[in-house]
Amino acid sequence: MKVLFGTFSAATVLGGGVAVQVRALARELNRLGVEVDLFDPWKQYRLAQYDLFHLFAAHVGTYHLGRAIKTLGLRLAVTPTFFSRHSAGTLAAMVAVPGVIRRRGGFWTEQMFCKELCGMADLVLPNTNAEAELVCGALGVPRSKIMVIPNGVDPRFARATPDAFFNKYGIRDFLLYVGHIGWRRKNVAALLRSIVGLPFRTVLVGKLIDNEYGRLCGDMIRANAEVLHIPELQPESGLLESTYAAAKVLVLPALYETPGLAALEAALAGANVCITKNGGTTEYFGEYATYLDPNSERNIRESVVAAMARPKSESLRNHVRQNFLWGEAASRLLEAYSVLSEQ
Repeated sequence: MKVLFGTFSAATVLGGGVAVQVRALARELNRLGVEVDLFDPWKQYRLAQYDLFHLFAAHVGTYHLGRAIKTLGLRLAVTPTFFSRHSAGTLAAMVAVPGVIRRRGGFWTEQMFCKELCGMADLVLPNTNAEAELVCGALGVPRSKIMVIPNGVDPRFARATPDAFFNKYGIRDFLLYVGHIGWRRKNVAALLRSIVGLPFRTVLVGKLIDNEYGRLCGDMIRANAEVLHIPELQPESGLLESTYAAAKVLVLPALYETPGLAALEAALAGANVCITKNGGTTEYFGEYATYLDPNSERNIRESVVAAMARPKSESLRNHVRQNFLWGEAASRLLEAYSVLSEQ
């Protein structure tokens, strides 16, 4: 089997979960005998040599690529990476009304791009059952072409030790956030407000985006001497692994996560996890994590304090190791491809 992977062009610039997901699944599928190429927009392709095109993320940044691939006759699989704070019924209305307007004059929303990409796809592969329910209920995607493929984590994080981070920065057992700082969905400003005055250090690892929200976060970071900002650590970095192992708690206070690759990495490295309750996170972490309400700074503070007080345990690490390694995700993805090829 030969598969072409593609996503939005900015993924290689921004980094983040989609870029990690694409590279990890490509690597693991190659180990299973599937030949995977990563789409290069400057390269000429003979699409007939591929069995299918797998598009990661369904939004304005991937719409024209997905539509072109489908128009040219190649089978299309889509991992939407789609979630919302709205109910399925509300989202359905949000898609329906602009859809009528668009047919009369060209009006689009992010939900409409996702709906059309999932509609033209031969296979839709959400990362959680919660996402699958939204894709089906809000976007009208038939259940018959939906298969849930969980995200994963590299087993190398289980071998992480805190030594490299401690030797460089001299701290351990801190609160840790890993991700972009500047996108409102990540809710970092609310986190920074909620931790003021707490009796432990906080480490933020991630690019500080140059926008209004990012500059607000930057001001708050500089105003709190207990916060250490590390601009970036590459996903393959041994220091990133060590950062997770040195932390007491990894916190992801986003409005939603699907489910947050940093949380899987940190959990496998031995940290506690404190994560938003929205986006299917409970499907991954079950009883082993502390869940927060991203809309309440008071609850974020209380949840972080509770997670920091919770002793580290092997239970979460073992749960992730047994269920969410990238090799397992790739095996399930290959099963989905095989079902499609038999149709």
